[in-house]
Amino acid sequence: MMLADFKLKVFLTVAEERSFTRAASALGITQPAVSQNIAELEKTLGVKLFDRLRSEVALTSEGRTFVPYAEAIMSKASAAETLFSSLSPSVIRVSASEEVYTHFLAPALQEFSAVHPDLLFERAMFDDCDLSLTIRPFAGSPFDEDPDVISRIRVSRFVPDTKTGGLKTACEITSYFEILYIPSKSFSLTRTCRVLRQFLSERTI
Repeated sequence: MMLADFKLKVFLTVAEERSFTRAASALGITQPAVSQNIAELEKTLGVKLFDRLRSEVALTSEGRTFVPYAEAIMSKASAAETLFSSLSPSVIRVSASEEVYTHFLAPALQEFSAVHPDLLFERAMFDDCDLSLTIRPFAGSPFDEDPDVISRIRVSRFVPDTKTGGLKTACEITSYFEILYIPSKSFSLTRTCRVLRQFLSERTI
């Protein structure tokens, strides 16, 4: 992990293994190196993370509190490295309805291409594409397979009052739809598919 401090990885490994010796073996480093990384992390945080027992180590209350923070930092760092690392140049054929493409996909792909300029996207027919993005009513109309829901779209329409016909008395009706991410079998095996799915799933509209 280039973005995440190696000391965090050492800390989480020791917490899992409950032993400096086993953590050193798992990480492929020496036991003194494990001890040094933990000592430096404890100095930085200003708290004791482990109690050194006779045969193993145990997290202190501060250590247990710090675990989810360390895990979150490592996870975010890994996601960032995956997102910004280069992908194999290719053309991705995408099928999407006009509503999904205009309001959700086009702006997202523009941002994604700025990060990965070697990837090109083109619209394609549903049966001749690498990836389909479609919508279904929220909590209804299940597909035969269980597709990946990556976002939710809010659609509002105004219905004029039947008595007056005026827009001032129109009633706003709001519906919610799920956006489905359906890759082809071959595209689903690629790293590009996983990175793009993660990127799109973090967008909200």
